[in-house]
Amino acid sequence: MSSQRSRADRQYHVVCRECVVEKLFESADDAAAAKLEHAKETGHQVVVGRVK
Repeated sequence: MSSQRSRADRQYHVVCRECVVEKLFESADDAAAAKLEHAKETGHQVVVGRVK
């Protein structure tokens, strides 16, 4: 069970508030990069949250 919890603690959920884009990442840096790229390309509001 602790290995499942550790894995979940490393996941980041990227969600666009204005379209259907939604993706999970295991790296905070990758999630942040995806957020910035989508926002830059579309002008959409994108959020990142850590999955617990």
